[in-house]
Amino acid sequence: MKNLIITGVLCLVGNIVSAQIFTAQFSNNAEQDEKVSPAVKERIEEFASEIRIIVIEEKLAMNEEIEKLAVDLKNQKITSEDAENQKAAIALQFSEKINARIDKLSFDLDEIIKQQVKFSIMNTDVNELKKEKEYKKNRTIRPVNHVSGFLAYGLISFSGKENQKLNDHNHFNSGIDLGLTYNRQLSRTSPFTFKSGFYFSWRTIRFSDRYMINRDENGLVDLIKNEHHLSKSKLRATYLMFPLGFEFSTAKLKFDSEDKPYRNVSEGISFTLNVYGGFRLSNNNIVKGDDVRFRDKKTNYNLNNFAYGGQFTLSLYDVKFFVRQEFSPYFKDGTFDDRKMIQFGVTTGF
Repeated sequence: MKNLIITGVLCLVGNIVSAQIFTAQFSNNAEQDEKVSPAVKERIEEFASEIRIIVIEEKLAMNEEIEKLAVDLKNQKITSEDAENQKAAIALQFSEKINARIDKLSFDLDEIIKQQVKFSIMNTDVNELKKEKEYKKNRTIRPVNHVSGFLAYGLISFSGKENQKLNDHNHFNSGIDLGLTYNRQLSRTSPFTFKSGFYFSWRTIRFSDRYMINRDENGLVDLIKNEHHLSKSKLRATYLMFPLGFEFSTAKLKFDSEDKPYRNVSEGISFTLNVYGGFRLSNNNIVKGDDVRFRDKKTNYNLNNFAYGGQFTLSLYDVKFFVRQEFSPYFKDGTFDDRKMIQFGVTTGF
């Protein structure tokens, strides 16, 4: 135990000395934060130096003995097994000699500790200690109140889809959301968190079998078939959405250092129910094939200018799953019937 304590103190002194050298290189005027008494530091450094001298002297003497063994082994005066046994005996012998010489140094650990305690008492800033204690006392756990990033990805389906042509040639639909979420816990013990914010929503519907969406001269929007193969045919819409809702957390009450209750709503399982609404910013018809290639952002494909709906989110610690049902038709004016979007996905926000 004594050797362990001495080793720890030596490491501490080494760190402090290194820190002082580093500081001196960049700020000679900086006020040094002395943690160890100069007298203690000097005595420990002296002790470490004496130990180093003992180890070097005994190791050199040990090497001489081992070299003699090597000569005897080379001259076949002893066997390899005898050489290994004698090496082990020599190592043990010199280890005991090193320990015996160190014990004779009479390093008084108790006196060193007393000097350090005295130094700490005399050099501790009481006012700083009071400030630190007051800071810890006043550092209470507050209700959640922050803004966080929001990212979601989901698969899109539709309800009320009566247009058979669109049903037959609607290949794959997906959505990506990106924005900010404002979270405010009602109180430090409340399981409810108010949530709002905004996000950009990119919805993409894709078409198969050489079909692409088209608007004719009379304003009629429909799917038409291209003569050649299409490697890409999709209609992407961008909306700006504003969600509003509440999250309920199943996290249990905890108690801080002052035995005051609080609830960490980021733990455990939680449920979020919210509504949302927003407006369309743009749409983009993207087609790529053997004989056609274009991006059309100007044509109005009768996508609804406004969208609104509801969403339910299940949070399992850091993993969130959501289902979103839109109440407004995806297309306006009855284009492609009265289909409404349903989306399932994962999210870091709502």
